[in-house]
Amino acid sequence: MPCYADLAWIYDLLVSGVDYEGWIDYLEEILRRFNYHPCTVLDLACGTGNTTLPLARRGYQVTGLDLSPSMINVASKKAIEQKLKVNFLTADMRSFELEKPVDLVICFHDGLNYLADYKDMEKTFRQVRKNLVDGGMFVFDLNTIQWLAGSTPDVTVIDEPEYTIIWRSRYYPANISWEIELTAFIRKGECYHKFTEQHREYGYTADQVRQAIKTAGLKYLASYDAFSFNPVQPHSRRHFYVAQRS
Repeated sequence: MPCYADLAWIYDLLVSGVDYEGWIDYLEEILRRFNYHPCTVLDLACGTGNTTLPLARRGYQVTGLDLSPSMINVASKKAIEQKLKVNFLTADMRSFELEKPVDLVICFHDGLNYLADYKDMEKTFRQVRKNLVDGGMFVFDLNTIQWLAGSTPDVTVIDEPEYTIIWRSRYYPANISWEIELTAFIRKGECYHKFTEQHREYGYTADQVRQAIKTAGLKYLASYDAFSFNPVQPHSRRHFYVAQRS
C-alpha cells in the first residue's frame, strides 16, 4: 500500500473540487435511515483530513487514521489551524488498535480499493469489528470494477505556477487493478522538487464485499449507488456499503 510520502503536500490541490461536506451530508442521511446517532467516529485512510475535519466541525469526537505519516502531518496542521480537536494516528488499517472502541467507523474516497488482496479486506473488516462498540456501524465506499476497467490509458498534465504534475494510468485485467504513475515538479523558490509515485487500486465485486463483511463477523445492512439510496448498479463508479457489529 502506498504511503503518499511526497504527494501529501499537494494532495489537497488535486482534490480541491471534491465536495467533502457533501460526503458527510450523505453519511448523515445514511445514519438517519438506520436511526443511528454516533458520538465517536474513526476515519480510516483519512489522508489529509478532508472527511475527518468536517465531522469534527459538526461535533463528533473524531479519530483520523492513515498509513502515511506525511498525510497525517498535513491533517494535524489543518486541525490546529482550524482549532479543531482531532486525534490522529499513523497505523495500518489491517492491524490497528484503538484505546477504546468507537460508535462509527468510516472509510471513504477509495481507501479500501488500495487493499491488494481479498484477505487484506477480511483483515481490515475484522479490525473494524474489534474496534466498534456493540451495535456500532461501519460505512464505506469502493470504486467498482467496471469503472476501473473502463479507464483509458491516458497521459494527463496539470501545469500550474506552483507545480506541474504528469500522470499515466492503465488497467490490468489479470489482477483487476488500475495503476497511476505520477511525476510531479513542485516549485520551491527558484528550484523544483521532483518526485515520482505509483498508486494502484484493486477492484472487488459486491458479492466479495458482502462475503468479507460476513466473514469478519459484521452484519451486512445495505449497499447503495453512491450519493443515492438506489440499489447498486454494475456500471456505477462507486458503491457505498453499510454494516454493523451486532
